[in-house]
Amino acid sequence: MMKKTLLNPFFGLLLLFSLVSACTKTEEVVVEGNKPPPDNTLPAGVQENFITKSYIGLLGREPDDAEFDAAMQSFSTDGFTASVRKTVINSITAKPDYLRREFELANNDLLNGLDTFQVVDIINTFTFLLTQPQYEPFYETLQMELVRLNAYLNTFDQVQNGGISIPEIHRNCVNNYFFDQINMGSLNFVLATFQLLALRNPTQFELDEGVKMTDGLNGILFLQEGDSKSEFLDIFFDSEDYYSGQVKTLFTRFLFRNPSSEEAVYYTQLIRQADGFRKCIAEILSTDEYAGRN
Repeated sequence: MMKKTLLNPFFGLLLLFSLVSACTKTEEVVVEGNKPPPDNTLPAGVQENFITKSYIGLLGREPDDAEFDAAMQSFSTDGFTASVRKTVINSITAKPDYLRREFELANNDLLNGLDTFQVVDIINTFTFLLTQPQYEPFYETLQMELVRLNAYLNTFDQVQNGGISIPEIHRNCVNNYFFDQINMGSLNFVLATFQLLALRNPTQFELDEGVKMTDGLNGILFLQEGDSKSEFLDIFFDSEDYYSGQVKTLFTRFLFRNPSSEEAVYYTQLIRQADGFRKCIAEILSTDEYAGRN
């Protein structure tokens, strides 16, 4: 006859616990190159809207089928994350249409949509006057105006091949005969430059010193000396105030609000870097706020 052995109840509980633990124990395994699955809880309309409004906002047009499909594929493969959104935005601003659009906006804001035919016409007129003896006292002024007008006209070619920056586009739009005619006089020139590009009025001191420079007298602006309109523009377009104004422009253009104090500091530092406008745009448009996820 077999002898029965009774188990201690406490020993039985320990045995049961060890068996359960052995069955449920898992180990974390890190898979190199693993990517998170796409967020299937996100409505496709959010992604579609992001793509369409980004193209319209940056290029002034809707994406074509290939561009739209490529962006949607990026989100389908890698998820609708901020980093993927930034990659899509960078792919948009890498297109030639981007600089053309920026020039179009600047031309509308600063020169009331100036037409190239008007520029060519006045260039031909000034060139003709240089051949007329009675205008000899004005030859130097006419030649200076032709240099500025041709610099503006060359902007069209430069935006085609990406050989110009946004600050250079802005400078060419304000440093020409037509901007002077819209904002006649040194005082109005300085006021308009501050108001349209720094998005603020100059202080009385800045206005007085800027007018001095524009009139060819020695003046001090942002702790720098200058004695010509060209030097006034050199100082202005290298100033914190110009870049701060451009950050405000980007925020109101894409987020319909002004930046907070912290955002203003961060983005003003970013926009002053090489290719800073594209970097700022990529940062702003990749946020959850712009994407409609907050």
